Amino acid sequence: MMRLVLLFPILVLAACRSEETPVVLSRIETQRPLMGTLFRIITYAEEGKAGHAAMEEALDLAEDFADRATDYDRRSELNQLTESRVGEPVQVSPELYDVIALGVKLAGDTKGIFDPTLGPLTHLWRTMRRTGAKPDAEELAAARERCGIEFLKLDDEARTITVLREGMQLDLGGIAKGFAADLIFDHLKSKGYPVTLVAVAGDLRMGDSPPDKEGWTVGLRTFNLTPVKTMALSNCAVSTSGDLFQKVEIGGEVYSHLINPRTGLGLTTRRAASVIMAEAKFTDPLATAACLADDPRQLFEAWAGMSLRVLYEDPEIPPVVTGEFQEEVPGK
Repeated sequence: MMRLVLLFPILVLAACRSEETPVVLSRIETQRPLMGTLFRIITYAEEGKAGHAAMEEALDLAEDFADRATDYDRRSELNQLTESRVGEPVQVSPELYDVIALGVKLAGDTKGIFDPTLGPLTHLWRTMRRTGAKPDAEELAAARERCGIEFLKLDDEARTITVLREGMQLDLGGIAKGFAADLIFDHLKSKGYPVTLVAVAGDLRMGDSPPDKEGWTVGLRTFNLTPVKTMALSNCAVSTSGDLFQKVEIGGEVYSHLINPRTGLGLTTRRAASVIMAEAKFTDPLATAACLADDPRQLFEAWAGMSLRVLYEDPEIPPVVTGEFQEEVPGK
């Protein structure tokens, strides 16, 4: 009898524990300056301290990648690669190899509209912004001769990259932020935080919808700081590219930081392009390509599942709107 008396309360306690307790998720945030901008993370977590620790781990991964992939630091892994001996294979870190390999693939897929080897031209643009003077024809031609994915040899099996042209320069500015946003999101999801949004300048990577919401409310800027429309999005990435922040005026002409591969100079016609796809490592460079493309719809046709919006300041040029952008709702 004593044994039965002792078992009864244990069974009762076990039954109580089997009842599902509603999980309460709280919104937590953090941010860190990286890549010349501010990385912001919003996560919904059951326990705030653990959630913050996971976000800091994710930001550390992004910071390590940023240090490797920058072309502003002479000592970075990226610059050590481009300054390596011509024809000598170089073993690089997994993340740097992956982002360069993706950039080279996208350069081929977009027929050079997006090209991570345009570093010599982006460096000229930075000089234009600093000095207020355009490069002469000889400078421009010399820089263009050092651009081209044919000057890189990638070995997927050995994970090495070989530089085939002296003086070439890689610029991952059009893809690195999206790649870093994915690194952060993937880390947090693997740690059990799928309700997450990562915001990096014009790039967003988001997971499951916040509690009691249809999605993350996203407002996309075009030619003004204040968005005029919003969208509810989840489990996707969205990037916007344009000259809202980075441009220089010389001789009455405004040159965007987006390098036009046909001229070697910054884009001079104002436009803003937004792309929605599954991952930011695609939306970031393809938004740039959509800005530069003569016919952005060709990009939409080549990439299944892409939603695309390109708006032009010139009212004579009709906008391009496909996929989810057709369902935008007016914002406040």
